[in-house]
Amino acid sequence: MDLDPRHSQPRARLTVAVGALLTAFTLIYLPFVGHGFVKDDFGWIARSPLASWHDAGVLFVTAPSGFFRPMVSVSFGINRWLCGLTPLCYGLTNFALVLACGAAIYALARGLELPQGAAVFTSAVWLFNWHGINMATLWISGRTALLAVLFGVTAAAALVRGGYALAAALAFAAMLSKEEGVLVPVVLLAWLLVARRPLAGGILFLVSSAAAEALYLFLRARSGAFTPGSAPPFYQLSFTLSRVLDNLPGYFDRTATFTLVVLTLVAVVCRPAWSALRRADVRVVAFGAIWWIGTLAITVFLPVRSSLYACLPSIGIALVGAALVTAAWPAVTPDRQRRAVWAGLLLPFALWPLYYTRNRPSVREAELSARTLRTLRDVARERGGVVVVLLKDDRSVRPTLDNAFGTVLPVAVDLMVSPRLTAWIDPPPVDAALAGLQTPSHIDVRYALRNGELVKEP
Repeated sequence: MDLDPRHSQPRARLTVAVGALLTAFTLIYLPFVGHGFVKDDFGWIARSPLASWHDAGVLFVTAPSGFFRPMVSVSFGINRWLCGLTPLCYGLTNFALVLACGAAIYALARGLELPQGAAVFTSAVWLFNWHGINMATLWISGRTALLAVLFGVTAAAALVRGGYALAAALAFAAMLSKEEGVLVPVVLLAWLLVARRPLAGGILFLVSSAAAEALYLFLRARSGAFTPGSAPPFYQLSFTLSRVLDNLPGYFDRTATFTLVVLTLVAVVCRPAWSALRRADVRVVAFGAIWWIGTLAITVFLPVRSSLYACLPSIGIALVGAALVTAAWPAVTPDRQRRAVWAGLLLPFALWPLYYTRNRPSVREAELSARTLRTLRDVARERGGVVVVLLKDDRSVRPTLDNAFGTVLPVAVDLMVSPRLTAWIDPPPVDAALAGLQTPSHIDVRYALRNGELVKEP
């Protein structure tokens, strides 16, 4: 797979490479999607009805979960409308979204004038990052990050091709997907200044994106969503140097480590003579650096850390890595180029045990959730709805009921169990008091979690 734009690249060879990478990604993730709903999944499904156009409109003016993410609500509403409460359908949607994100990253890289092979490299480095992507793919609520990436990257791809109004519209969709989306127009404006794009285009994007930001803030203010002052403590921004120094190493690891590992392998296999970057490669590095810094500009000030926050900024590091490889590639001998390509295609297959180890805990939580709900449905059928079930948790090993449900167990029961009963986790979830949950006055049926299975107690 030739990364040098001056050399011809047979389409068939590129197709084989893409097919191999897609096969590896499918083997890593497809068997593990849709095994059950976990925690926030239940809330998104329950609060995103989509039976009419009125329902769709309501999703754009309300924030029932405290977050104003109407594009996420619409996606859950469509899922429920199409396939009810079948977890596999929701999981397959996430899988399709992450592949769409990979295609969008390829389009962005091509728009930045990287050659086809380098664009595939950029997309692959992002997709196979073991931080963030697994969580976004396997946890159904992780689609918040996937939608922000999809719309944010397609906005950038439109912008670099001169589609300034379209870029603003897609950036607006990114804002409606996740809070980090508000930074996308800022990042793109910064890049327009650095790249010295035509003034008329910059003004058009500035006006369009400013209108989109204003509309977003207007809708968000009317929705009742969290504000910086009303957000829970773990979502309240702290603009201090200590907070940044606390978060930055972790986010550097999540966004950059995999790319650095790949670049190290390229150096070992190819032994390239790192030459000066071409002007086109400098533009890519500049875009990647601006993207990485800009899309981290909110999350580094939050007390809570999440791998989902790495999905958007890691694109910038992947672009920088692709530009560096592109600059070095012409000086690499054809034999070493072939070895590097084969090593790159085989690497995801060789790392399958690592991905399996990282994916399995998420799957076990989803499976425990599904088994617990089946048990509660059996109890409801046998005893009727007026029954209180105690679920004794085992917090010494994962998965736990607290991991699977947390404080949303009542929402899960309302959504998934009929006739409705009352279920209580003991010990109570960590935030039970904050969520207003109260210990029931009596217990009718008791189950205990032992070795990942619910066992009925006398």
